[in-house]
Amino acid sequence: MADVRGRRGTRLSAVLALMLVSLSGCGMLPKPYRPPGGLYGSTGGRTFYVSPQGDDSSDGLRPDSAWRTLRQADQVRYRPGDRLLLQGGETFKGSLRLGKGEAGRPRQPVIVGSYGRGRAVVVPSKGPAIEVVDTAGVEVRDLIVRSGSAKARKEGGIGFYSDLKTSARLAHIVVSGVDVSGFRHGVQVGGRRWGFRDVRITHSDLHGNTDAGLITYRLAPVRAGSAEGFAHADVVVDAVEAHGNTGNPASDDRNTGSGIVLGSVDGGGIRNSSAHDNGARSSAVAKEGPEGMWAHDSRHLVIEHNASYRNHSNSEADGDGFGLDLGTSDSVLQYNLSYDNDGAGYLLYSADTGRPSHGNVVRFNVSTRDARRLAPYGGFYVGGYVHDARFVHNTVVAARNGSLHTPAVMITPGPRSVTLWNNQFVTDGAPLVVAAGPLTGVEFQGNRYYAPGAERAVEWQGSFYSSPGDWWTATGQETVGDEVVGADANPCFTAGLPVRSLAAAKGLAPGCDAARGPAVDLRSRFGVDPGPVDVLGHPLGRRPVAGAVQPQDDAGAADAG
Repeated sequence: MADVRGRRGTRLSAVLALMLVSLSGCGMLPKPYRPPGGLYGSTGGRTFYVSPQGDDSSDGLRPDSAWRTLRQADQVRYRPGDRLLLQGGETFKGSLRLGKGEAGRPRQPVIVGSYGRGRAVVVPSKGPAIEVVDTAGVEVRDLIVRSGSAKARKEGGIGFYSDLKTSARLAHIVVSGVDVSGFRHGVQVGGRRWGFRDVRITHSDLHGNTDAGLITYRLAPVRAGSAEGFAHADVVVDAVEAHGNTGNPASDDRNTGSGIVLGSVDGGGIRNSSAHDNGARSSAVAKEGPEGMWAHDSRHLVIEHNASYRNHSNSEADGDGFGLDLGTSDSVLQYNLSYDNDGAGYLLYSADTGRPSHGNVVRFNVSTRDARRLAPYGGFYVGGYVHDARFVHNTVVAARNGSLHTPAVMITPGPRSVTLWNNQFVTDGAPLVVAAGPLTGVEFQGNRYYAPGAERAVEWQGSFYSSPGDWWTATGQETVGDEVVGADANPCFTAGLPVRSLAAAKGLAPGCDAARGPAVDLRSRFGVDPGPVDVLGHPLGRRPVAGAVQPQDDAGAADAG
């Protein structure tokens, strides 16, 4: 376990290295959002058109007097409210750059998009396809962006960056309805110290990139005692699919191959999105690996209603579904689905004593058949400088992969004040919980366990227990006062593994009476509100059972009265 902790301890330097280089470079998605009021709405500015049938000597102000090339379009200084529209279904080589003195008004954004039938394709020969530097009030909509050269593949496909010295964040970025592939990052949003606020990345497909589908970052490290805080604020990722972002086998000093990465963000989150099949070509000797969806150095995030699956790591670290990593605090992971990841389904970790993770909540999530390749992980992984964390009403089902048996919960040294309430933990012979000490204030209460055939049901700080009951008796876990509140019982799940959709997760509702007894009443016992609904949106009611999925038949449904 110490090895795992040491490997992950280099994440900060590796993330910064990734950022430095970046500056040089599941299913059907909903239809792209279009504002009311006609084509992208009316913002009072000029509209310019570009078409392969156009002429760069024209004024570009009408479809029948369109420009021909992006090179001509890039000569214009765009004022607030202007629109640049490329003919849908056509391909345009080149790039567009907006800089300081252009755009700049959130209520009158400059819009870059398509007109006519379909989406226009932009293929840069070098640099990003769309680059916005030291300004905001910009929307990029309904474009397909493809890398056109080896040089372009070292860049971000659509990039926003602020090098301004002022502490005010630049306001209003929208990226929507784009398909970006073949770059280092599909979409990147960064700042040296201060970046952007009111950022929306929506309804987009980010795939086949190297380091990440989407990344936000701060380039300069935060100095000890500094009030600078976070580069970005109010960043929302919604209905984004990040998949097949491969990683770089030659990048041994950093993680590559993630789906969605939020770094240095104060407020916002990820919702209704998916990250899958990422990291397949990540380095085999890197000390840290990629993750499907994760955050670092951030706070006040809500990551909900997402799926993260079949994410990989070729090294001995990560490959996780979801992660609140390295100094991410006061954030929530809820109503998510994770399965078939190489590493943990859900990870809470921080390696830096100066930037611990605290106050995070993981509730009403499902993990099935995670930790498929990496033995030091489990459905849940908690390690390092993590404190005041809560895991509430989750369902974790671990399953062997050949000779590899991974636990439902893995805890490595460091965490303190971590509570696990009213969860369902199931394995097919592996230990339910593996925890290495020292541990301070780590408490299991009201959970349900089932591990048929397990020789060691629990491994706890160097001791081994053949059943959950033996563990409770020896350690005082699963008690509140003098009452034993845990249960060792077959939940009688009907779902096959892995569970690949939330609709299929209804088969993870406990079907046997022994597993359907009322869970610990968190409101009356601890003054904690577990939340209004389960992972399927069913009301939790007054007498919920353990786990993310509540029974809905008359015999076992929670009393919603």
